[in-house]
Amino acid sequence: MSFDFIRRMTLRRQIVLGTQMFTAVVSLLLGIVLFALSDSYIRSNTLRSVEFNLMQMATSVEAKLNNADNLLNWASTDSTLRRYLTTTEMTGQLTTSAYDTFSDRYLSSPIQTQITRFFVTNGTDRFLQLGNLTSSASLNAGTLTMFLGPENRLTFALDPLLPSHPTCLVLRQQIRPSTETHSIGWIYLGLDTAVITSAADDYIMPEGGVLYWQMGGQLWRMDGHILTPVEHGLDTEPYRAAGLASPDTQVFRVMRNNRAFLSVVVPLDGWDAQLIQLFPESTFLNQRMIYLLLIGLGILLLWLMDALLLRWLDSVITRPVAALRQRLDRISEGNFTIDHSIEWSNELGDIGRGINHLAGNVEGLLARRLEDQKRKQDLEYQMLQTEINPHFIYNTLNSIRWMATIQNATGIAEMVTAFARLTKSVSKSTEKLVPLQDELALLNDYFTIQQYRYGGDLQIEVSHIDNEAICRDCMIPRFTLQPLAENAIFHGLEPKGGFGSVLIEIHISPDNGDVLVTMTDDGVGMPPEQVAHLLDEPSDQAAAQDKIRHVGLWNVHRRLQYSFGRNYGLTVESEPDVGTAVTIRLPYHPKEEGETTHAADPTG
Repeated sequence: MSFDFIRRMTLRRQIVLGTQMFTAVVSLLLGIVLFALSDSYIRSNTLRSVEFNLMQMATSVEAKLNNADNLLNWASTDSTLRRYLTTTEMTGQLTTSAYDTFSDRYLSSPIQTQITRFFVTNGTDRFLQLGNLTSSASLNAGTLTMFLGPENRLTFALDPLLPSHPTCLVLRQQIRPSTETHSIGWIYLGLDTAVITSAADDYIMPEGGVLYWQMGGQLWRMDGHILTPVEHGLDTEPYRAAGLASPDTQVFRVMRNNRAFLSVVVPLDGWDAQLIQLFPESTFLNQRMIYLLLIGLGILLLWLMDALLLRWLDSVITRPVAALRQRLDRISEGNFTIDHSIEWSNELGDIGRGINHLAGNVEGLLARRLEDQKRKQDLEYQMLQTEINPHFIYNTLNSIRWMATIQNATGIAEMVTAFARLTKSVSKSTEKLVPLQDELALLNDYFTIQQYRYGGDLQIEVSHIDNEAICRDCMIPRFTLQPLAENAIFHGLEPKGGFGSVLIEIHISPDNGDVLVTMTDDGVGMPPEQVAHLLDEPSDQAAAQDKIRHVGLWNVHRRLQYSFGRNYGLTVESEPDVGTAVTIRLPYHPKEEGETTHAADPTG
């Protein structure tokens, strides 16, 4: 699935796909983790349970065998029994005393009911015997050899004097003097196999499980109270088990009839014997099914929660977004009515309120646009009407010029022509910036009119230009030079009789390449305190004559700064009875060859 396809899907499909994929991944991971944890828990818990049961059984058997061992140790160290076995002169009192001691100890033993035969003997003519004998067959000098054999810790042996020759657990021990190594007698203790099997009376055995008793490398199977020898041992394989209670406990895998079994081996402390339980490995499967069912129910619950989450997301995201989209569609079709149903009390509701606000603004904007359109049409009509007046003035001025030419009044013709060009520039041109050469041409027309007014005593001259390209490429706000020239005439030259000259110099600043246009007059000049405040914002308290000059200079200075920045504008230098110099600083960007400067033609 490509990302382009995902981006083209609807929000609802993306939410459904995203939540279902998330739920599927979480379900899979959760199922795997829970299955692994449950399987490990089942195995370790089952093995610990088997180990615990075997350890309880082993503790019971150990206690009985330890009691039997204590009984043998007592018999081998009791002084009365030693004297009975070793004295050369036997008396009835000694025999009675030895029997009473032997009998008392036997009857007080915790395993007295499980002792089949217990006797001490010197191996020939002296012996004391007790036990749960089921036959009148008794021990005598002729039958002693049937019981005596090699000294042993614990073994199985038959009792030949009892019916059916039952198998007994037998302990044999020689009695030796404390300082000698030769034997002075024997102790024989035969125990019923119930010492082992009775410990399993309440043992909980899983289906298919088997208990074994292993001693001296030989294996016996426990069937109730019957111990049956096993001809072949168990073929075991190593099995890794964790979490067992005792480090001595061992676990093996056993294969029998193509079925896998586990054997748990618990040794008896102090005895060369082990208890073994064998149970099918499939026992885990039965318990595992319960956990699998619980895991399945958990995953089902997770999918139910996913369905509830989808429904909740549909109600709080998908449906509101669809409503917002429908609202935007209606707005795009031109329906700007307010819809309060999308103003919910959440972030999407904020968007809905914003859309309603936007629709209201758009509707108001359209209404204002229609109103402006109507007003524009009215203004265009009025402008068409007002164009009649300038045309009338131009035609009238042209008529006067031709009449002056016919009557050889050249001064009137030149003055009317200059005035016509000025009037046309004021009424027609809309450009804010014009080339410097156009502004100089307008200044020339203005001076032409003023020369006729003052009888030819005024002179204006561009005395120096660093480069002719400056006049073509340098831009200047319209009607910048005319107010300065007007100030020079009315406030500089007129007070001294209306005669004098105005010189214009155009330089390129060596510091930064700006254009410096300096207009110098030889009028009456100004004192320094007046010059210092010429470019300040004019106040209402200034004198009328000074205010006219002040407003003109300040207006030009501010227009230059608005157009080019605060680094540009006017600087004024003046000296009384000498004259005044006003310098205009303009930015200069020389144009490449082939570029043209577009500007309105002030002369028409």
